[in-house]
Amino acid sequence: MLVDVTEQARKAGFKIPVALTGGVWARCVEMTEAAEKAGNSEDSRLSDLLWMARAAAAQKPDAREVDVRLHVVTDSPKAALVELTMQCGPGDDGEPVITIMLPGED
Repeated sequence: MLVDVTEQARKAGFKIPVALTGGVWARCVEMTEAAEKAGNSEDSRLSDLLWMARAAAAQKPDAREVDVRLHVVTDSPKAALVELTMQCGPGDDGEPVITIMLPGED
């Protein structure tokens, strides 16, 4: 399952479509009890993820794959380091698209 976040990604500076895998959405965006207690919202969590992804991409503008690291409140109130992979590849019609995934996902 992919979650299309293109509209929000444009606000972070992305110029092509962006999707998250269901695993990334569940781990980094979807609200947990700990995230609610920490004052997070889905919008703020998604915004943080996209800004960090954009910053990682800016460091390697010609790379097709970039590692993204960010701290996220998951099951504990203390933010944990989460490592993601961002790939640019062809979409259904051959157009460039970005997919952000957990390591090991494809």
